[in-house]
Amino acid sequence: MREQILAFFQAQNLLVVPEALDLILASPAPLEVSRTVVHAHKGILFITPDLVTPHLSSPAPEGGNGNGEGPPAPAGDLLGPRAGRSGPGDGFQLLRQGYGEPGVSATPLEAYTELFRDRFRSLSRFLRGRPDLADQVPVKELPRASGDVSLVVMLRDVETSAKQHHLILTVEDESGTARVLVPKDSRPSKVPFLPDEALGLRVHLPREPGGLPLVREVLRPDTPATREPHRSSRPSRVLFLSDTHIGSRMFLEDAWGELMDFLRGSSVRPDLAREIRHVVIAGDLVDGIGIYPRQENDLAIPDVVEQYAELGRRLREMPSGVQVVAVPGNHDAVCPAEPQPPLSPELLRLLPPSVRILGNPSTFSLEGVVIEAYHGRSFDDLIPSLPGARYERPTEVMRRMLLMRHLSPSYGGKTPLAPLPHDGLVMDPLPDIFVTGHTHTYGVERWRGILLLNASTWLAETEYQRMRNVKPVPARAAVVNLESYAVDALDFSGGPAEKGPPEAAG
Repeated sequence: MREQILAFFQAQNLLVVPEALDLILASPAPLEVSRTVVHAHKGILFITPDLVTPHLSSPAPEGGNGNGEGPPAPAGDLLGPRAGRSGPGDGFQLLRQGYGEPGVSATPLEAYTELFRDRFRSLSRFLRGRPDLADQVPVKELPRASGDVSLVVMLRDVETSAKQHHLILTVEDESGTARVLVPKDSRPSKVPFLPDEALGLRVHLPREPGGLPLVREVLRPDTPATREPHRSSRPSRVLFLSDTHIGSRMFLEDAWGELMDFLRGSSVRPDLAREIRHVVIAGDLVDGIGIYPRQENDLAIPDVVEQYAELGRRLREMPSGVQVVAVPGNHDAVCPAEPQPPLSPELLRLLPPSVRILGNPSTFSLEGVVIEAYHGRSFDDLIPSLPGARYERPTEVMRRMLLMRHLSPSYGGKTPLAPLPHDGLVMDPLPDIFVTGHTHTYGVERWRGILLLNASTWLAETEYQRMRNVKPVPARAAVVNLESYAVDALDFSGGPAEKGPPEAAG
């Protein structure tokens, strides 16, 4: 039935979000519900849970309800349109928020077990149907198998053998745990392994008792080599920003003023500014309180509520008609564990009505183009774990996230993971534009049909950054054309403007 429903939506040129598909398949009449949803919401591009829910209890008759109204708000939506619901004609549609309501597990161990079980099931879907992973067996069946078989597993641990320095992986699925051997000079050993990532393994089983299965090939959930991105049907551009850090003494007030002049069409490139309909901010909206040692020395506004009030004043400087979509980051006044929830209603009221605050991460469409916004705290874990990775080259790390189809796989590092029943850090659906922040650098690249963008900060270098040897690249405004994906990078720090992005191999 799953394949039948997917084929139905594909015939209608519609993308169905995984959570929406699960709701449909759980209903007594999945195909009837699917037809009803399509009839009731003509002109949409994506089937999301809030479109499906109203039609689950009593599917409407053929032809829909005919009143042309949109769906009601999802249950528990206390923040109104600014928290993510589509407004009339504003080109925005929420596809998925990473944050969800906590489960009812009795202990933290049970809660994290539920989280990782959901992650494994979500990511294994991208591996199980692959022809190069034929003859799949559960881990518990390995002792009774022979020859070459395939496994779909999650990586628990990596160690190096004492004498030959081969890699020994401890892997698991829902049936059990096993150890497998990756020869040190083999092709599978060339890509670093990260704990808690999902893998597809092609292994050769030893003939002698007690030998370890030999890994011949490793596959990851990955991104298709070629994909055609969605495109806007009308002239439209998006301005991407990040890490505004309102409240810090190092906030670049003059550069921000020049950016506002640009948006109002009274500065450089008024032709560009006229087509900007949306602004996306990838986290760290304010500087926060107590985020790093001696932060109080760097604060111009030492009260976090006043920081959000000042953020509201700064965002009101933008021209009317420009819609802002933002996610929080590790400096914002929300739970630091990821996925992060949106801002509280009390803080949201300090912002103008044109601002939507979503959870971190979130996937949404603007003018039909799918965008994933993630602040990027996991850079702090991934960069030390990947040989050659650097904060100055953020898009290389973003490619690894797409290879794993996960934003922050490893538990126990610098990125705290929330024990939620659904893993909101799985990248599904794939975006057309993937935007991050956090590094305070700037990067843009096209990879396999996806525009990768690490948006620039509006904060000058702090003493804490100097101590960590992080050199910021501030005040770059990246403007993306949603028809052609051309990127204009305007430098408001006084440097030369840039054009981009380059194409990456792969």
